[in-house]
Amino acid sequence: MRLVAKPRWLTTILTVVAKLRVQLKGVHRVRKTLAGGTLVEYHYAWRGGPRIWDKSMAYGQNSIEYVEAFRHATMARTVTKGTFQDIINEFFGSSEFAKLGDRTKKDNWGNVARKGGIEEEFGKAPIAAFEDKRIRQEILRWRDKFTSGTGDNLMSTMQRIVSFAHERGLLSEHYLLRIKKQVKSNRASIIWTQAEIDLMVKDAPRYVSRILIAAVETGLRPGDLQMLQRSDFQKSNSNDGRIILKTRKSRGKNYATVPVSWRMAALIAKLPFDQGRIITAADGKDFENSDSMGRAITEWRDRLGIRKELRLYDARGTAVTRLLRAGCNLAELASHMGWGYQHAAQMVEKYAALDPDMTDGVREKVERRERLDAEKDS
Repeated sequence: MRLVAKPRWLTTILTVVAKLRVQLKGVHRVRKTLAGGTLVEYHYAWRGGPRIWDKSMAYGQNSIEYVEAFRHATMARTVTKGTFQDIINEFFGSSEFAKLGDRTKKDNWGNVARKGGIEEEFGKAPIAAFEDKRIRQEILRWRDKFTSGTGDNLMSTMQRIVSFAHERGLLSEHYLLRIKKQVKSNRASIIWTQAEIDLMVKDAPRYVSRILIAAVETGLRPGDLQMLQRSDFQKSNSNDGRIILKTRKSRGKNYATVPVSWRMAALIAKLPFDQGRIITAADGKDFENSDSMGRAITEWRDRLGIRKELRLYDARGTAVTRLLRAGCNLAELASHMGWGYQHAAQMVEKYAALDPDMTDGVREKVERRERLDAEKDS
């Protein structure tokens, strides 16, 4: 039988592939038997390092993709020669930071730059320190120097930066996962009463009362309200239409579908015909950010002697409470608020537990059911 010589290029490729295992020094291979008896094998860039291959992956262990996965993992390890300031700078210049809301950006900048903050405390630390599990205790001790609320805010920004670095391969380890907050904030019981809303509508400037009406009637977050436009409204022959809006907090992944109430329809009808944004400042121009909307509400809340604990964001809780009182089910609530189903269930539990009127309604339904059952048995 005549043997056909392989082309030189094919011989070269086969030689490279054959040598992959030899060239990738440090790969840690682990074999284990699963509960069902299946033998599996996992490959890690080094002992304790990130996993670069297992059988479920689309590429084989003797492929170019395998080499690339190993290379990326080891490159991330060598980046640790810099300081944490390099990671901070990378974070603020990233697309992830650019996508955050104005308030979140402001908070992150403040937590980094403040006295005793992230930059001052950890900016000069070698990145290698964040690859050591002892960094978790160091950061917790730093957090505990502040009041509970401030410490939680600082930790939130630190976790965001470390998560960014880990996702980008700048850190191969993430030791700040699953850190519990010191303060559990629950403002579900703080809602605007109808009398307080009416007072704001009656005595505050129209541009201010418009903010509160829109917030209560739609339940949208201030950041979404700020961007709300006429084009977000869909007309309907049977009612006043609906608002369909991609929520900013979900980065456009979730939609809020909000029916237009008669109060919201009346608000829109009174807007100048050429006004695109639903909410505008006193001069008719767009608000710079949602914080300035909140400040307008706070200023007139204090002028009118309304409870100081109320904020613009509490109008969102007010809307949720109204929906629950109206008997909206879980799916309707999730669609209206732009929530995931699981989060909507958590919110129902929170608001239902704190709303006395809702509790009374539950009691009435139970008593009514018991009376019916008693009548059947008699």
